[in-house]
Amino acid sequence: MIKEIKRFIQRGRRGWADCDVWSFDDYLCDIIPQGLRKLKGGAGCPSEFYDKEAKNKECHLWNEALEEMAQGFEAAAFLKTSGYSKMVHSKEKPGYYTMETDIEAMKNAKEKMDKGLQLFAEHFLSLWD
Repeated sequence: MIKEIKRFIQRGRRGWADCDVWSFDDYLCDIIPQGLRKLKGGAGCPSEFYDKEAKNKECHLWNEALEEMAQGFEAAAFLKTSGYSKMVHSKEKPGYYTMETDIEAMKNAKEKMDKGLQLFAEHFLSLWD
């Protein structure tokens, strides 16, 4: 209970707790998508994403970019946890299991991560509401 209170206070004061740094990438992959999605539908968007033809949805392109960024961090978390691996029945030893890698899922996650992180870096200074 004391540790949870300490972590709560640390996060309140500085945005992260000592334990979060142990696997800081996991921590960021968890909180950044939430923040990016909170920006969707905000007060405005960068001019390069403004679509004056889309009445009442002028920032839809920015919202799509924010979603791609969020999904990029989620894809990173998927890759980090080996979400593309699964247990399957062993063909060599009946009754046993073996790990199998879904190459396609891994490739798709890598592409999504790369695109999302590239957008995040490109538009980092536009992450405001």
